[in-house]
Amino acid sequence: GLKERAKTLVELLKSAAFLYAARPLPMDDKAKQILADGGHSALAGLIPVLTGAASWSAHDLEAAVKAHAEAAGLKLGKLAQPLRAALTGTATSPGIFDVLEVLGQEESLARIRDQAHS
Repeated sequence: GLKERAKTLVELLKSAAFLYAARPLPMDDKAKQILADGGHSALAGLIPVLTGAASWSAHDLEAAVKAHAEAAGLKLGKLAQPLRAALTGTATSPGIFDVLEVLGQEESLARIRDQAHS
């Protein structure tokens, strides 16, 4: 989580800024590259998967995304990295399924849609 990665309070606040950022999120250079490299279409494919998850819990969301990745013949990173970029605007974050749960369904899907259709 955030606390495990942050060594100072300033680092903790910077790493948590995405939680309160207004949409559309600004993307850092790495996030832009991830999205440009097939990330937009990966996100578009994830929207129905996420909306169809059994519940909006990290566990159920992870299970749904992993099943989708397996069915599509993709490694999880090919979906998790664009998801991380869309949700946080960066290439690094706490566990992405935890991020989905904390942001909530409405905000998460809105951020994903912002980038899926860019």
